[in-house]
Amino acid sequence: MSVDYIECDPGGIVDDMNYEEEGKNMILLVSQKSYDIIEKADLVLEKGVLMENIFVDVDLDYLKPGSLIEIGEVIFEVTGPCMAFNYLYGFALELPELLQNNRGIFIKPVEDGRILLNDKVEVLKEA
Repeated sequence: MSVDYIECDPGGIVDDMNYEEEGKNMILLVSQKSYDIIEKADLVLEKGVLMENIFVDVDLDYLKPGSLIEIGEVIFEVTGPCMAFNYLYGFALELPELLQNNRGIFIKPVEDGRILLNDKVEVLKEA
């Protein structure tokens, strides 16, 4: 699902089904790189199958926990790589291995704000 904007605060994405649910309110940021890997393997999957909350066109998978990024008005801290992908076996047996360390990163808002579609992504600090 694509939206024109989202609002974020330390509770996660406002109005998300896991908003303010401790332990479930993680935000998954996925880059185009992940879908490029899928395409190069001749797999046909729709965008969104990786269950991303935020999709960007720049690769950020290299960022380590503690790194800070800014998207729109919101500053996020990287909490770690996404390693939960067993459900992907249901799409293609090779998919989890293909996306090992390339499925995306979990981030948490450290400042409230709004992200608009096509807002700029900036790395503020690498940990």
